[in-house]
Amino acid sequence: MKLRLFFMAMLFSASAVLAAMPRLTESGVEIDGGTMGKFIFSYPGFNTGGKTVKPEVRLDGGKAVLTYLADRAPRIELTLDGDRLRGSMKTAAEGKLIWDMFLPIMFGGKGEWAFGPDGKSGVFPKEQPSKPHLAQLHGSWFRLTDPQSAESIVITLDGKGFWQLQDNREWKWKIFQLILYTDVYPGCTQEFTLTFSSKQPEAVPVRVDRFGQPKNLDFPGKITDEAQLKADIAADRAYYGSLRPPETAPWGGMAGSRGKFNLKATGFFRLDKVQGRDVLVTPEGDLFFQLGVCTVCPGDDHTYIKGREQIYEWLPKYESEYKTAFRGHWATDFSFYLANRIRKTGRPYELNEWKREQISRLRKWGFNSDGAFTTYTPVNAAAKFGRTPGLFKKAGLVGDIGDPFDEAFRRELDENFAPIAGFRDEPTIIGYFIANEQPYGDVARKVPGFDGKTAAKRELVKLLERKYGAIDRFNAAWGLKAANFDALNDLPLPVQTEAAWNDMQEYSRHFFDAYFGLIARTFRKYDPNHLLLGARFLPANISVEAAVEACGKYCDVFSINYYSRSIEPEFLEKIHRLSGKPLLLSEWSYGTAEQGLAGGVIDTRSQTERGHAYRSYVEEAAALPYVVGSQWFSYLDQALTGRYFQHYNGECMNIGLVNVADRPFKEFLHEAMKTNYRIYDLKLGAVEPFVWRAAGSAGNRTPKRLQIPRALPGHKVDGVKTPWPGRPSERLDGSCLVTGAETGGTGADFWLCWDEKNLYLYAEVVDSTPARNSRTGADLWQSDCIELFTGGESPDRSGPLLFSDRQLLISAAQPKGGSWFVNQPVQAGVQAVVIPNAGGYTLEAAIPWEALRIKPETGLSFRFDLGLDDSNDGPKRLRQFMWSGVANNSADRSNWGTATLVD
Repeated sequence: MKLRLFFMAMLFSASAVLAAMPRLTESGVEIDGGTMGKFIFSYPGFNTGGKTVKPEVRLDGGKAVLTYLADRAPRIELTLDGDRLRGSMKTAAEGKLIWDMFLPIMFGGKGEWAFGPDGKSGVFPKEQPSKPHLAQLHGSWFRLTDPQSAESIVITLDGKGFWQLQDNREWKWKIFQLILYTDVYPGCTQEFTLTFSSKQPEAVPVRVDRFGQPKNLDFPGKITDEAQLKADIAADRAYYGSLRPPETAPWGGMAGSRGKFNLKATGFFRLDKVQGRDVLVTPEGDLFFQLGVCTVCPGDDHTYIKGREQIYEWLPKYESEYKTAFRGHWATDFSFYLANRIRKTGRPYELNEWKREQISRLRKWGFNSDGAFTTYTPVNAAAKFGRTPGLFKKAGLVGDIGDPFDEAFRRELDENFAPIAGFRDEPTIIGYFIANEQPYGDVARKVPGFDGKTAAKRELVKLLERKYGAIDRFNAAWGLKAANFDALNDLPLPVQTEAAWNDMQEYSRHFFDAYFGLIARTFRKYDPNHLLLGARFLPANISVEAAVEACGKYCDVFSINYYSRSIEPEFLEKIHRLSGKPLLLSEWSYGTAEQGLAGGVIDTRSQTERGHAYRSYVEEAAALPYVVGSQWFSYLDQALTGRYFQHYNGECMNIGLVNVADRPFKEFLHEAMKTNYRIYDLKLGAVEPFVWRAAGSAGNRTPKRLQIPRALPGHKVDGVKTPWPGRPSERLDGSCLVTGAETGGTGADFWLCWDEKNLYLYAEVVDSTPARNSRTGADLWQSDCIELFTGGESPDRSGPLLFSDRQLLISAAQPKGGSWFVNQPVQAGVQAVVIPNAGGYTLEAAIPWEALRIKPETGLSFRFDLGLDDSNDGPKRLRQFMWSGVANNSADRSNWGTATLVD
């Protein structure tokens, strides 16, 4: 059997020019959308048995070879010939290919979408909609249109696939996503032909005015002529002259603290404790809490202009008075911010002059140092303004995580770190960051699939041979049929058994200890004087405890890029406990969309509310005894048409202290100064922190406990609560909401009981659109569903899930919607009955203890939680409730409750 897929990217216009040919990248096929930007139609994930596996990609000239680490998975070969991409595959496993493409949030409110042949269409929403799915349907084509320019991209499929267009703001990600599902049939050859062609109009409307602002959006303070910029010189002098920050010690430390707390001056920033609290100490011996700002240098204000010059009202020539507004000698990257500065001052941009002014401003606002991604300048030394540079590393084994067992990487690391010896006596350096947001979880996932050319894979095989000794013992533990240990080097090793999972946890500890240890030793070889500030972890990677522990073991400070609506002390306490080191909140911010940008990573409704969020975040953090500083990201707003290094469709957020016209956000800074001016009173506990919560923010939760009585004689699963032990219910209501908003009265009462064979669940759900779930398998959670979490092993242990932990999904589709054990290779039978009613539905189920890996007995306690997923239309979840835990329940058991079996 052959299946031919035709994809066409086409641009229609009465007067048009041909676009660039598509090209293969590491991530997928790049489609040229003209001034709309370039789009990546990703290589497909392969879904079989409810689990999606991303491909390993090898590029070879005009060919991409896709392989998947899954049993009987396909091998896909794609060949690019001009505008035509041909491919073929054969597989022994049935499943689906899942293709996707991301569309920037800036299409919101102005971009149009359409599907055919039925012609369903709409406009991308400017604000987050109540339902995240804009379209879900079977069809043959998709079209993206920018009506301002008449540009379009059309993707056409010969035949019908299932298309899904969604707004990812539902999941705290500012982007739209197109997904296409196509079927994979076992035992046959499937051929693919993807044809990409596009046409673009010769003229498109202007979107950006000559000052880098939105052409068609008015807002208070918008610049309309050069005279306003020149007038800002006097306005700035009056504004900054009116600010009265408190007296500080040199380097921004607490005035008089050296003598008051008998602190030692060493000539370098260091760590100490004052009144039992972790603190930084300045080179001159004063207590210091870092109030840093990232990117205090032009950077993300530059935007890529090549190929879309027509959308700008004005662009200067490179060889002009605006030459310094271009990035380096690249005439492709231009900063309207710097151009406005040149207009304002009448002088070219010069880094040292600019930096002196910005340090003066930052000190007026109460900030005391540079954060990450700030260009080095000697101005810092003269001004006694600390900084936090990063250590240089090239691409590595996984992301920029290098292979610590590879001699070539060790040599390269030494060469890359050697230049820091020239700064070993530099007092401005607070410390160095190792890296930024590395993918630690990918080490355990990807290394087993590498071949023997990779030192890390050979090291894994050595550990396995050392542990098991005999290949038969290894095969039995991992469920494989390897001939010998040497053969393991080049074999993919799927992690499908508990023994394999445990072995990879041990390997992760070994790997990260070697990795962070190597970095620390190499760093200290060239710089024994400065702090090692950690690796700027993402919150999601805290669940890789081996990486957290190893980073803490070898670093002086643990840094985390912690974007959050509010400080979560329990979460930060966990990181502090695992790492054993003080914490630096190394990247975070809030933003709004008031001036035409895409808001922030976390949105607020106004600049004043943005200031309230700042105050609450910094003050609550400073009050924690183990937090030694924070770094706001960043100094300048990003460019309206996206930051330069992402070319088209880059980030364009309101994250700055000043805007593109060099005007400070005074309402925001008015609030921020209240906090910055009293930071040392907060750090030493002399005043209570300011606490503010945006509407809809969830509060902190304490894990709950319940008792489960024994089932009565004659118990059966029929949707009727008779006979059932006479105990009060547990309740899920608005206080249990962890995802979504506006519950609309949705909730549930549930009861549990047990016998030697099963755990029994009975739930009465209140739902105005009951028992709707069109999903199957691992996707059941996306619609009306009950989720059950159990952990029989180590019930007192918090942190990432253990191999024996179970997450069970029970569909509310009636009468029998099915169930699914998440991330389990073998599914177990769960008996469930669903009975809809006028106000909701009843769900009763019997879950075998054997499937939960729990041996029941009176008095047994185990980790337990129960969740309710709610959808209005069946395809997609709108909200989620958890009896005890949080939205991260499926990755971390810390907030699960506890259940005890009683007679």
